[in-house]
Amino acid sequence: MDKNYPGFETVGIGDAMVDLFTHASRLPPKGGNIWSTAVTIIPGGTTANVTANIAKLGIPSAFVGCLGDDPYGHYILSEFDKVGVDTQWTVIKPGTFTGIVLAIIDDEGERTFIACAKGASHTFLSKEEIRLIDYNRPLLIHSSGVCLVEEPSRSVLLDALEEAHRSGIIVYFDPNLRLEGNIFQDELRLAQWKAISSSHVVMIGAEELELLCAGRSCREGARLIMTAGPEIVVVKRGENGAILFSREGEDSVPAFKVPVSSTAGAGDAFDAGFIAARVRGADLHDALVYASAIAAIKVTRQGARAVPNHSEAMAFLSERGYRIRLTDE
Repeated sequence: MDKNYPGFETVGIGDAMVDLFTHASRLPPKGGNIWSTAVTIIPGGTTANVTANIAKLGIPSAFVGCLGDDPYGHYILSEFDKVGVDTQWTVIKPGTFTGIVLAIIDDEGERTFIACAKGASHTFLSKEEIRLIDYNRPLLIHSSGVCLVEEPSRSVLLDALEEAHRSGIIVYFDPNLRLEGNIFQDELRLAQWKAISSSHVVMIGAEELELLCAGRSCREGARLIMTAGPEIVVVKRGENGAILFSREGEDSVPAFKVPVSSTAGAGDAFDAGFIAARVRGADLHDALVYASAIAAIKVTRQGARAVPNHSEAMAFLSERGYRIRLTDE
């Protein structure tokens, strides 16, 4: 499927949280104590990040999901507004709390995460929110696997993706595996494969591919995913670049060599870049190049949503001798 989607609007269905970052020389021993730096608060959530990044790249972008009726939920709304995300389908859910991800970064740059998100607002995604979506508009829907971790959001998201796929709406999915204690529960594995079967394009990290496909090689894993229904699988390999698999064959691009400040959100930046490029009319190869540029610029900056705008991305590519074709320019 080398079909792009000029003029389409994008809709993210899924999670929105806040990320709290702090630096400490080491983790505390059990029952012990450490001192850390001041906490930095930034908006997060995998689907929310992709949604906001797409908007920053100049593509119409909306978010469908639930936020807690708390300061963090209202903060997320204000951050969406700053970049022009359409929040008409975003709901403040009374009686719920917005999920928080606490990241402790040590002297070696290693990040340890605590997701304070069990029973958080994003898990209360309901059919009422999904019914708000106007399926009569030319839409591209994207989501991640975070809302598959718990019910009721698991069943609601699976039904929404299945209905969208059945209705002919383009569906992008990033598994974004978040395993508690590195244990891949059977219920989550089944839900991931159901979401994949309702998707046209799957964008997945290399490590997640290995988990999902039981240790198969990159090529074998991607082909296994395609047997479930998707026509395109993009494997993100960080500093080793990205590989795209389709029914027509394979393509790959190297990662751009840049000084790295923070890799947080690089995968979400790549997803947003690939989707934005396709909506602008890029073919699959040029979409890979554009997405790699967005991710490269992001890792030179702090913050999960520190992506460039479209003009900055095109200048970055031009400086390196790349010319990509976009039908909207």
